[in-house]
Amino acid sequence: MVWLKKILPPLIILVAAILVVSGLSFLRPKPEPQVFTEPAAPKVRAMIAEPKPQQIMVYTQGTVRPKREIELASQVSGQIEYVSDIFVDGGFFKQGDELLKLDARDYKIEVIRAKSRIAEAEQLLATEQGRAFQAKREWRDLGNKAGNALFLRQPQLKAAEAAVEAAKADLDQAKLNLERTSIKAPFDGRVREVKVNLGQYLTTGKNVAQIFAIDAVEVRLPLTPSQSELLELPLTPDQAIHLPVVLSTKMGEHRWKGNISRTDASIDPRSRVIYGIVEVPKPLDGDHPLMVGLFVNAEILGKQFEHVVAIPRMALYEKENVLVVTEGQELTIQPVSVLQYRGGIAYVTGIQTGDVILLDRPGYVVDGMKIEPVVETSDHLVVQ
Repeated sequence: MVWLKKILPPLIILVAAILVVSGLSFLRPKPEPQVFTEPAAPKVRAMIAEPKPQQIMVYTQGTVRPKREIELASQVSGQIEYVSDIFVDGGFFKQGDELLKLDARDYKIEVIRAKSRIAEAEQLLATEQGRAFQAKREWRDLGNKAGNALFLRQPQLKAAEAAVEAAKADLDQAKLNLERTSIKAPFDGRVREVKVNLGQYLTTGKNVAQIFAIDAVEVRLPLTPSQSELLELPLTPDQAIHLPVVLSTKMGEHRWKGNISRTDASIDPRSRVIYGIVEVPKPLDGDHPLMVGLFVNAEILGKQFEHVVAIPRMALYEKENVLVVTEGQELTIQPVSVLQYRGGIAYVTGIQTGDVILLDRPGYVVDGMKIEPVVETSDHLVVQ
């Protein structure tokens, strides 16, 4: 019975504890069931799409350069004995103006010698003509109808005639060299750089100046593949296209009009761009001349596209998508085609009239999630 006395008290305590816990659990109030409520849809700024026809403008930049520029060279040798006042860096000249004159005395002497050689050749020709006539008459007196060509002096006569022609050619060459001692302007233009001066001796082919024409200038405009797709570039011989271009200075104070009439023969292998050539006629006319070397902005009139929507650039999702809210206020991710970025605006196609496009992005994006769009009017949108 000793062991019973040892076990009985703990057993009583355990049973009492179980009864207390069971009683408390029975008396505890039961939890009331909670009704699940869907969280409120986030409010996000949105716009209603209004696609319309849009003629895209392509923007690029380039440097003005002459349409024609050459290295003016001397065609004869000699010492410079005259330099025109307009033959200076930046000087203007007209076609035919004398820029330089070389010492012409040697060439004048050569003209006189050439004339002397003509006289000698003509004298020899006259002598041979007389001899040929005499030989022909003597041959007839002998009673033979057919004459030997050598006896009739025909080869000698042809040689004398050729000598006269050669002497005349020498005279023409001498006169031409004498004329070339005067270096004249081949077109209306301007001197970029003078390379010789008074008293200097020139050899044949020596460059005397770098000059360019002022009747027209060109601007090479780099165009990326995406920009080229927006333009009707003249890329084949059958295309006689002249794209209107407006050139302007960096601040836009002055503007000039031109046309892209051709492109470079190939795509630049390093930059992968193609250059469109803009030609501007009479660049110096008007109050603000278009100077060679000026860096200009260019606006090129591109293709006409239908159903174009201008949206803020921040409205694009992952560069080529927009977030559209359906009539049931469900979010959908819709792909679009971006035609052009212009500042903070993106011009896109692939959006239907009346589509609700989100301008801001919710905290997270899940296709099909509920969205409450807050539509803003076009007056509140910065779309240029």
